[in-house]
Amino acid sequence: MAKFVVFEKVSEAILRGFDKDNMSAGSKTAVNLGSGLIAGFAAAIVSQPADTMLSKINKTKGAPGEGTTTRLIKIGKELGLRGSYAGIGARLFMVGTLTAGQFAIYGDIKRMLGATGGVEISK
Repeated sequence: MAKFVVFEKVSEAILRGFDKDNMSAGSKTAVNLGSGLIAGFAAAIVSQPADTMLSKINKTKGAPGEGTTTRLIKIGKELGLRGSYAGIGARLFMVGTLTAGQFAIYGDIKRMLGATGGVEISK
């Protein structure tokens, strides 16, 4: 849901400076792709620490009697903020590009269904 909110807000912000009715199809696609890229970046940044901790918890065995919450707290302390974002560059690239493509398709579907808001590809 957060990706859709970011996409819509970024699209609206970009389009405030343009006459949407006179934009070319290529320009509208570029807005959809750019807005999708930013939405993907936001999703990657928000989800990276949880995914890093999930990977760590699956790779390491807990001490006997150690609960999941205790393990997560322990892993969080070991990683720290910097460690929680290890590998963020690759994740930004992967999630950003995938999300940009998804929102290009999403924009086309909205246009075909006649939905309001966002960027229409053509009339």
